[in-house]
Amino acid sequence: MARGLSSAVKTALATGNIAPVLLIDLDFSTPVYLTNASFDITSSVSGTSRIYQSNGHLRRVSGVNETNKPTKNSLTIVLSAVDQTYVSIALNENIINDDVHIYRGFLDSNFSLIADPFLLFYGTINDYKITDNTTTAKVVYTVTSHWANFSKTSGRTTTDNSQQRFFS
Repeated sequence: MARGLSSAVKTALATGNIAPVLLIDLDFSTPVYLTNASFDITSSVSGTSRIYQSNGHLRRVSGVNETNKPTKNSLTIVLSAVDQTYVSIALNENIINDDVHIYRGFLDSNFSLIADPFLLFYGTINDYKITDNTTTAKVVYTVTSHWANFSKTSGRTTTDNSQQRFFS
């Protein structure tokens, strides 16, 4: 997928001396911004400056797949549930269908974020589960791309004549 990478990112990629990081926006009623970097990162990926926390609670993001077809893609985000904040949000808010944006950013050799991280995945929370045992506790969010909510009205076609009939 063409991303329209900025010239700063292209230049940094050419050097090969970069470190990729994830910047994750969980758009709960009080948004949560997390990164897998080893330190907090300030970025304005969506036009406003945000601090992405490196608090160690982001355990894993898995299943980031891309295709050139309109298919329902899903991924999972695993957060530590040792801090009860994420458990409380999951249990006390209606988080199903909340937006999730995952950006890919790059750190240069000075560990500074190179301008203009790109959107890697956008979707909504489709499901979540909380698991714990004697050694670990985690919250697992299943995030599904916007194609999950795509619905087709039976009997309608996508031809120009059909569309003009309903939307002239």
